[in-house]
Amino acid sequence: MNKILYLLIILSFSSYAADDKGIKFTEGSWANILSEARKQNKLIFIDIYTTWCGPCKTMSAKVFTDPSVGEKFNESFINYKIDAEKGEGIELAKTYAITAYPTYLFVNAGGELVYRSIGAMSADKFINESEKALVAGKSYKSSVELEKEFKEGKRDADFLYEYMKRKSLNGSESSALLDEYLTAIPTSLYKTEKVLALISENIGTIESKAFVILRDALDRYLNMTTSQQKYVLNGISKAKRNTFKKAVDSRDKALLERLIDAVRATSYSEAGFEAEEKQFRLEYAKITRDGDNFKKIATKESAKLMAKTSEDLVAETQMKIINFKEGAKAKNIDESTPQFKMILDNLTDNAQKITSFQLNEYAWGYVQMINTPKDLEEALKWSERAIELVESPANLDTYANLLSKLGRKKEAIKAEKRAIKLAKKEGGDTKDLQQTLKDIKRS
Repeated sequence: MNKILYLLIILSFSSYAADDKGIKFTEGSWANILSEARKQNKLIFIDIYTTWCGPCKTMSAKVFTDPSVGEKFNESFINYKIDAEKGEGIELAKTYAITAYPTYLFVNAGGELVYRSIGAMSADKFINESEKALVAGKSYKSSVELEKEFKEGKRDADFLYEYMKRKSLNGSESSALLDEYLTAIPTSLYKTEKVLALISENIGTIESKAFVILRDALDRYLNMTTSQQKYVLNGISKAKRNTFKKAVDSRDKALLERLIDAVRATSYSEAGFEAEEKQFRLEYAKITRDGDNFKKIATKESAKLMAKTSEDLVAETQMKIINFKEGAKAKNIDESTPQFKMILDNLTDNAQKITSFQLNEYAWGYVQMINTPKDLEEALKWSERAIELVESPANLDTYANLLSKLGRKKEAIKAEKRAIKLAKKEGGDTKDLQQTLKDIKRS
């Protein structure tokens, strides 16, 4: 009995010792954590996670338990982990503008964010990130101080850079400040990774100095580092999205046209330009309920889609599968991996699925914006073809709505019932479909 007891004690101690090698997380309220940070004069490391986040679980199981990680973090920080979707975690996620998981925050005792890092990574990289946080903490100037200096007129390049990085760290953009900064530095610095990264984070619209710099940078794109290329492309994409939002919010068609010009100036091919132009024009028409322009796009694009035969679609799908396999082979991707199989499965009937989706999208736009019987009859043909390619609840719902608008009530009810039946079979939510059925019956 004594031997058994002894073994149990040893095993328990061994288990405790193993657990003790990783990061020790302090429990308690956020207020208590801040208080503890003040007492120990340390930064707070916060692991903000969710229960459904796979990378979060990987970090907890493999990196947080690493002895070298534990030694570094236990010595340097007050460590705290919190679920972003429960209790105080909800408010903390809002306060620190969390947009991805896992996110790691390094916060001072005053609750100010000093450094942020995102995503799963190796133990070595994680320790490296902690070193950056410690460096940032030593030179940290409070946001209150920065705001005061800015209001007092401080505008040198180094200050503006630090000010913008702080705003970016806290989830704010500074497009107006960015143009000030770009004016304050030599043009020779525009091509540096530091400046391109700042532009990518803070760029406003296509009508900014920052966008012109990125647009012109495309001329030397192939001579850039991978990081520089990423910042240029991300910045251009962000500026276009910001411009589109502004055009939609203000219903500014002239700005939309300037956006289209910018799309052309930054596209590498005519096909790429046409695809992006079409998408912007289509989304603008849908959001602003511009039926005339939606009809122009839908009529032209649906004609192309309707002209595709079943044989054409099969050939398109096969070509995509061939291209994927060749690309995977060139990158030495093993065909037995789950990722390979998943992508291959998604490519099955890919052209048919895409064509069906697009036809349904155009037909649904007519449900929302068009009332002319002749046009609705044309959209009904698109809807029928979409269902022929892929029978889905969404496609059947569109078909039912078109029939209803055309006064073909009995057929509409029948189609909507089919949509509901199929949705139930697939385990989907039928609440909206049931409501549509009621609306059709009352019409």
